[in-house]
Amino acid sequence: MFALIDCNNFYASCERLFRPDLRDKPIVVLSNNDGCVIARSNEAKALGVAMGEPFFKIKALCKQHKIHAFSSNYTLYGDLSQRVMSTIERAWPNVEVYSIDEAFLDLSELPLELVDSFCLTLQKLILKETGIPTSVGIGTTKTLAKIANYLCKKVFKIPVFNVAHQREALLKQVAVGDVWGIGRQWSKKLMARGIHTAYDLSITNAHLLKKQYSVVMMRTAMELAGIACGGLVEAEPKQSIMSSKSFGEMQTSYTCVSQSVSSHCARAVEKLRQQHLVAQRLYVFVHTNRFREDLAQYCQGIEIKLINPTDDVRLITTWAKRCLRRIFKTGYHYKKAGICLEDLIPKDPRQMDMFHQPSDEALAKTEQLMGVFDTINQKFGRSTIRLAAEGHSKPWDMRRQLKSPAYTTRWSDLPRVRL
Repeated sequence: MFALIDCNNFYASCERLFRPDLRDKPIVVLSNNDGCVIARSNEAKALGVAMGEPFFKIKALCKQHKIHAFSSNYTLYGDLSQRVMSTIERAWPNVEVYSIDEAFLDLSELPLELVDSFCLTLQKLILKETGIPTSVGIGTTKTLAKIANYLCKKVFKIPVFNVAHQREALLKQVAVGDVWGIGRQWSKKLMARGIHTAYDLSITNAHLLKKQYSVVMMRTAMELAGIACGGLVEAEPKQSIMSSKSFGEMQTSYTCVSQSVSSHCARAVEKLRQQHLVAQRLYVFVHTNRFREDLAQYCQGIEIKLINPTDDVRLITTWAKRCLRRIFKTGYHYKKAGICLEDLIPKDPRQMDMFHQPSDEALAKTEQLMGVFDTINQKFGRSTIRLAAEGHSKPWDMRRQLKSPAYTTRWSDLPRVRL
């Protein structure tokens, strides 16, 4: 038996958590540079706001219906996601964090008669400890748990739903295009063959589906029929870490682009150290805005192998700036720059270069310095201490004019209560 816990309208729920005045009010969250709608509250959906809609097209609608718009606040969303997942993992050990707002639970060790009550209790616990509303779908396979979660939120509008009780009747209510893993193109092909619902897919010959489509389609059909084709997936160590963002305004200055690359190095190294990994390769890239046909276009990247695997932000930033110097060309309006740390390996043990091996004292000094960086930034907020190479004013930073405070990760942004 599996359960899928899904946070309801997660980004919108995060924005509403510290703004009780927005309860039952329409909310939309925008993408980088306040471009498109990437999250909506139920009230905004009811007003006809579509996912992916450019913000400039709905500004009049927002003003007319008093829709509250927010820039993406990834720091807030990431922290609240971690709190939700920590609550789940304390309550049950067998968990697969599927995305920032979803987690699968393997409940096979729990007696069947206790599954529904356990999930309802856990749903209430998450709401109490984090303030984030969730829906829980239960099924004998992960795909059926996804279906149950869909019915829970879209059809029955209840906190917990178990699809195992009336599987066949319920699958007939779900369009094949709404099944987990069935994309738009596959949906069209399946409907052309007369497969219109999840139930139709569940009774289709699995081997025929494998032959005509893929093994993934075969497994989906088998899981809809109640045959589990896989359990929880263990998190694998990352092979690369990328950090990149579009500029709020196009940049022509090497100094500004260089500062953005340095900032991306700091973000990537922060994630690298959290996972106790070191990088062996570094990739740096820049490109212009491909949608501006009136401007000259340029896209280039460069990769180097680091002499020794490292997580030293000073060394990585130095090499990133050297790479940028080689690919940067004047006369172009740059829209985006970024870096990628590749060939990641565990920090201990690691193989150093035979001819350029740093001493134990140098390695200890580097680790001590990076530990100070980590401690200060974890205690007082990201970028409290940083390299001067990142600059200060950040004219290249993306537009986030509607960004909410970092309520949970920055002391200066703590909510204030007035009596």
